[in-house]
Amino acid sequence: MAEEVGIVMSLYDRVSPTLKAIAGNSKAFDKSLDELEASLKAYDKAQESLVKRSANLKKSLAEADQEVKNAQKSYKKLNDEASKKALDEAIDRQAELRRELTETESALRANAKSYDTLYENARKAANGVQTVTVASSKAENRAGSGSTGILSALGQAGAWSMLGDVASQWAGTLVTSLGGSDVGTMFSSAISSAGAGAAIGTLVGGPLGTAIGAALGGLVGLVSGGAQIYEQQDDAFKDYYQQLYEQGQQSAEESLASGSATAAQRELDLIAFDQLLGGKGAKYLADLREMAADTPMEYEDLTAMSRALATGFGKDQQRMLDLMEGIGNAGSAVGVDASGMTYMSQVMSRMQSSGKVSLEDLNAFQDRGINVIGMLSDALGKSQGDIYDMISKGSISGTQAVDIIQEGLGQFDGAMDKMAQTFNGLTSTLEDTMTDIDAARGQGYNPERSDGLRAEIDAYSGVLGEAVSNLNTIAGENQAYLDNLSDQYSREALSAVLLGEKTTPGLFDEETVKALQEMRGEFIQASADYENGSQEAGIKMDNLRQQAEALATIAYENSNAYQMVHDAETELIAAIRENTAAQGGWRNEYEISQELSKGQAAVSYIYDTGDDSPAARVQANNSYRYRGIGTSYAYGLDRVPYDNFPALLHEGERVLTAQEAREADHADSRSISIMVTGNNFGAGVSAEEIVQRLADAIELKFAAGVLS
Repeated sequence: MAEEVGIVMSLYDRVSPTLKAIAGNSKAFDKSLDELEASLKAYDKAQESLVKRSANLKKSLAEADQEVKNAQKSYKKLNDEASKKALDEAIDRQAELRRELTETESALRANAKSYDTLYENARKAANGVQTVTVASSKAENRAGSGSTGILSALGQAGAWSMLGDVASQWAGTLVTSLGGSDVGTMFSSAISSAGAGAAIGTLVGGPLGTAIGAALGGLVGLVSGGAQIYEQQDDAFKDYYQQLYEQGQQSAEESLASGSATAAQRELDLIAFDQLLGGKGAKYLADLREMAADTPMEYEDLTAMSRALATGFGKDQQRMLDLMEGIGNAGSAVGVDASGMTYMSQVMSRMQSSGKVSLEDLNAFQDRGINVIGMLSDALGKSQGDIYDMISKGSISGTQAVDIIQEGLGQFDGAMDKMAQTFNGLTSTLEDTMTDIDAARGQGYNPERSDGLRAEIDAYSGVLGEAVSNLNTIAGENQAYLDNLSDQYSREALSAVLLGEKTTPGLFDEETVKALQEMRGEFIQASADYENGSQEAGIKMDNLRQQAEALATIAYENSNAYQMVHDAETELIAAIRENTAAQGGWRNEYEISQELSKGQAAVSYIYDTGDDSPAARVQANNSYRYRGIGTSYAYGLDRVPYDNFPALLHEGERVLTAQEAREADHADSRSISIMVTGNNFGAGVSAEEIVQRLADAIELKFAAGVLS
């Protein structure tokens, strides 16, 4: 007997820590529920903040993208340090916003994942407590009141559970390394659940129960693993199409911002060039856009060159275009940038309008690698030295020099065509093309929006604007009154404590006045102690100051004026809430968020509806495109429901054409024999009709694949 007792005590000593842990876990679970609720609220708050930040960053990024484009155009035109600095700053801001947006969206996904993980861990913890409780109860009923059987079962169950966890960890790691995360998840879940099932089975039915529990646990693990894999795939699917949706929205916003700005600038260009060219601006600007599309030069650069040329050649728009082509070819050949070409255009215009030419004018070309002195030398049959002498004497007129230089620029013909085929040239041409495309959106938006802007101006320039201005004046006075009142409470509270001054009658209630007087006494005593060398008294003095400020704030927020503002705010909130509920507009944003929360299951039902209408075909076909995959029909498909229907085929299967399918459906390869006996089939029904109906029904069964 003593030996048996010794065995029982030994088992108890080994298992008691486990029992204590289970009990502790059960007690701790109630507390975990409260912690879970608090954590979930924190995650919700964080998610809401991140969503707002993401929206603000996207808006700022669209503005930054437009700033970069504007800065790039400015730098190309001016090519100075100020514009370069502005471009660098715009690019830095754009990069910083993109980085912040990427981090914010990553935080959104991580926060959502943490939310799911937290909830799943709590669910597993709850299931774990329930499992141990139920299993212990069953084992206790089976073993009676004997503690040895329970403790032994618990010890074996713990061992099986630990073994399952270790096996799951190692097997999951190795299988994941071999077959990928999906295979690893499935395998790990099966092994882990098999261990848990074996543990429960041990408590219920010994070795046989262990085996049955392991088998059932493994099956449950496979199902659970499959669910986890589907969840991961569904998350990836939702992330993918949500990004596509957000990219589309962002692209539309950027296109509208850019297109509206471009269209607005072109509207200003039209006014300017109508003035410069005597009302022929529209035709000329259309020619410029065509030149920009065909050359590596951008529209903004061509308008800058045109403004420079207009003073000398404004009456001959075709010559302006020819000069820009010549200068553009020459500049492309020798590597002159847009600002250099604009300067050369200014020189040509100045020589044409003044009728004079100077060495400084010609050096604008010479210094950039275009030998206009040589052109003049060849055209006039003089040496280059003679040309310099003639220039100094004014023997060459400006108009003559322009004609000779324009003709000489012909040696560079085709340079822009070559440049257009380089990477930079193609990039520039594409940018011009995309600018035109965006401008089309702006051309549609700006005129329509202009009507609205004019209506706004008319309204706010009249009686409505006057009424709003008056109301703003009153609102400003109200705010100033409240600010002054708040300052007065703080000022008088500090004066009462620090200086011993009396407060304005009625400003503070009697209790507050009494408290301030008591604090004044404490302050006087602390001041004296501080003068006598007590550092603690100095701390007390500062604390009294802070108490006075806090008391002033409390008194102010308890004042009638503040309460009136508070009541007005609560009434405003209630009114907005009631109006929101009555109108129902809040559902729009909610429904969009709901659509974006749907996964693969939301589109799968479309494929099996049987609706063969054109609209249903388009809807189903589009849904497949969004999915990017086809569906497997390992057991066949009665009928392909629409054109371009995607499906995954398997080795050994066969696909028939529509004609072959029709021939197979109508093939007379079966012999159907039906014998009918009897002579009473009901009023008006003959034996032949009965036979024909049966034959038709059997034929339909064959066609449907029910019979073979």
